[in-house]
Amino acid sequence: MSGFVPQFLCQLGFLVLEHQGEGAFTLLSPEPPWLTELWGVSPTDRERISIADKSPFLENFLYEADAFWNSNGEGLWQSETWIEKSPSGKEIPLQAIALILDGKPILVLQSPEPQFRERLQLIQTARDYLLEHEKFQREIQKKEILLHCIIHDLSQPLSVMSASLDCLADEPVSVRGKQLLELGRRASDQQSSMIRDVLQVFSADLKASLEAEDKAQLSLDLLLCAQSVVSAFTPVFAAKNIRLVLNRKIDKKTDWHVRGEATRIGRVFSNLLENALRYSPSGSRVTIGLEQDGDFHKAWVEDEGPGLPTELDPTQIFALFSKGKEGGGKAGLGLYFCRLTVERWGGSIGCLSLPTKGSRFWFRLPKSSPHADITAKTPATAPLGHIKSLEMDRYPLRILLADDQEEIRVLTKHQLERSGHYVVTTANGQEALEALQREFFDVVLLDEEMPVMNGLQAAGAIRKLEKVSGRLILIALTGNNADEGRLLRAGFDLVIGKPFRIEALDGLFKNSSASAQPEERKETVSAAPETPVAHLLHRVGGDEMLARKMIATFLRDTPKRITAIQKSLKQNDSETLASVAHALKGTVSIFGANKARDHLQKLQDMGRAGKFVGVARVCEQLKEEITELETELIGYVKKRNSPSSRVNLKPQWPSAGTRRKTP
Repeated sequence: MSGFVPQFLCQLGFLVLEHQGEGAFTLLSPEPPWLTELWGVSPTDRERISIADKSPFLENFLYEADAFWNSNGEGLWQSETWIEKSPSGKEIPLQAIALILDGKPILVLQSPEPQFRERLQLIQTARDYLLEHEKFQREIQKKEILLHCIIHDLSQPLSVMSASLDCLADEPVSVRGKQLLELGRRASDQQSSMIRDVLQVFSADLKASLEAEDKAQLSLDLLLCAQSVVSAFTPVFAAKNIRLVLNRKIDKKTDWHVRGEATRIGRVFSNLLENALRYSPSGSRVTIGLEQDGDFHKAWVEDEGPGLPTELDPTQIFALFSKGKEGGGKAGLGLYFCRLTVERWGGSIGCLSLPTKGSRFWFRLPKSSPHADITAKTPATAPLGHIKSLEMDRYPLRILLADDQEEIRVLTKHQLERSGHYVVTTANGQEALEALQREFFDVVLLDEEMPVMNGLQAAGAIRKLEKVSGRLILIALTGNNADEGRLLRAGFDLVIGKPFRIEALDGLFKNSSASAQPEERKETVSAAPETPVAHLLHRVGGDEMLARKMIATFLRDTPKRITAIQKSLKQNDSETLASVAHALKGTVSIFGANKARDHLQKLQDMGRAGKFVGVARVCEQLKEEITELETELIGYVKKRNSPSSRVNLKPQWPSAGTRRKTP
């Protein structure tokens, strides 16, 4: 080899040798710096150099190279990149190539250090991004659980406060006492509003992701998800000398598509595997399996650890902050997240101890086609007229209430019984099932979060009982209104958010059982009311006390909504404009204010279209209608000597000068 080629190869880090047999080589190019740094080869070794004994990896490669040279094969035989460490401790990457040139066996050694360092940097960067991604995922999970806890736990005392004040308002109280009660109710409403405002700051991104999921075609391949998780967790398990495997009996030809979203279900797998890793001994095995289960696909994770804690019932394992005595320092949130996620997609989750040793944690999800639009089959919200279609044939009703809060049970029972209903209360879903087996009920109210058996579990069991006893009306009571669609899919007919007003619940029962009212009563209210108050009294069946409460609510809440509309106009916030206009439209409809309703419909349409042309004129027209409605309602309240008559709740609408001029 002559000319500039040898120097060129040396500059690139190549070393070219000719095989002389018995592990000896002749140098055909100058020695690159790495050769001397690694093995100290001197110029005297140029005629005959033995390098096989200098590197175990190279020695193994030469066995393969000999076979290649002896076969007179075409092309080349190439090794993977490996690392050699110099006497000074420096790590040098190397790569070997065996080929035949002019009938001679040639060995080429190269140190691709720049490319290797670049690849190493890419791997490190990817690892850093993965760690950041996992960190963000954990933060999102904490946020979701925090939101759920705040909504549920803080809504309970607010429900008690509201119900207590409702009951006291119906008792003989002095004028001064009524004023204090009204102040208490406003404070309760203000506290509820403040909690919602705080939660909006934390939940905006979560709400957006959930809405995106509801609009998307949510279907995932459970097998691909399991394979991805196994690939990601295998090194982690290997570090603790634990084998993580996918069950060999899984039928790869089966369509494993289920309802759900890949990232969230991947986190379910991750939480179950982390739980298995925590309790699996060194040298054991953890297995992920899949199987068909009727209209569902079931996934499970089996370990060879100590099994489930004896002091906990399997149904308690997935409760919030639940853990065994040997649970270490964990807060018990991972499995709780798994339950929330799986139940959101209409599935279920459970666990059991295996007969010999270890435990199995499983979850199942409804089957779906690869391109099924899941949410299109289920309405996101339940219309108020939904119960009406169930043809309730009596009023008052036989009502069963299940709630773990004693105060809510006492107050709700008291108020509903004052309306003439027969009410039985229980502290959990299991007691509700037992009550249903003893006597008949028209309506069952189930709190979502209860010990022993929660609302979702009870709803599923009740729907099974109905095959024998007939269909019941199931109403969910929940502080987490964001999951309304999940509860409807679980079998509930209606979802009511906490805190709720009991008179509104009773009013819903009255409306839904309108066909059961006596004929003579229908005749007395058949004429169309001419005034807002008459229209309202018609809606509440002549209950003046309930009418006054609804008027007080309207006079109290309308300024808040008008403030929100005013803010949305100033900020050109079309989404808020549409949302608030829609809410206020439903309120004015109660009073038969059709003109105001039409103006609000226009504002809602403008907001949804993102068009503000002419919006100021519509707002001025609406202002006149709302002012007229408010004047009549305040006049009615004054005649009844209500505390609300001494409160000025005039809505403050934006003037034309607060916005840009519009036609």
